[in-house]
Amino acid sequence: MSKHFCCCIPVRAGVFLFSFLQFIATGFVAAILWYVLHLILSGQTWQDVNYGDIDTAGRVAVGVAAGIYTLVSLFALIGFLGSIARNRRMVKAYSVLTWVIVLIHIVGSGFLLYFAYSGKNLFNGCTVDGHDCAFHFKTWQKVLYTVLVVVTSLLSVYIASVIGRYVDQLYDEVDYSHEYKLAKPTSASTYQPTYYPQQAQEAHQGLLNPATGPYPYSDQAHSFGKHNA
Repeated sequence: MSKHFCCCIPVRAGVFLFSFLQFIATGFVAAILWYVLHLILSGQTWQDVNYGDIDTAGRVAVGVAAGIYTLVSLFALIGFLGSIARNRRMVKAYSVLTWVIVLIHIVGSGFLLYFAYSGKNLFNGCTVDGHDCAFHFKTWQKVLYTVLVVVTSLLSVYIASVIGRYVDQLYDEVDYSHEYKLAKPTSASTYQPTYYPQQAQEAHQGLLNPATGPYPYSDQAHSFGKHNA
């Protein structure tokens, strides 16, 4: 039986949609980060930002982020193809990575919240139009950002749970198919029926409980369809 979320949407359709959108979004972000890393390593200036001034820690952070988004994009593609092919291994790999992403998202969001409330600079030497790369948020902006972090974190957990439910459904389908194949008789199998004709029943009965006389209902007086006058 197909599992659903949001009352009526099949979890397979959810995995198909989530993985596709994630592949597009993370692939786009990964491309931008790789381009930014290129600007940093080449010391170029773009849009009034001197990327050559970013220190080693900033370069490592951008490189790690680019690698992570690239990996996530690849696994999202695997999940997308797995939802089409109903491949439980591919979808399971996508599900495991999704939970890892959720944890990274929660930790990263907490990291950004710290800088948002502390007002510290993200990277030493990072400047935009003569200003440092710190979050200078007003109180209402901090509250709004906090609400967004909480909502997105809960949504990420919910999406990960939907993907996990589809993995469970695929395993249930495999188990059901396996049991059906075991129960289905084939010409080359050792499947034995549970019903035998009268002679066969007596032969099988003799193995465990040998009969001492004729079968009670085999004579004409007790036969099926016999009516007394």
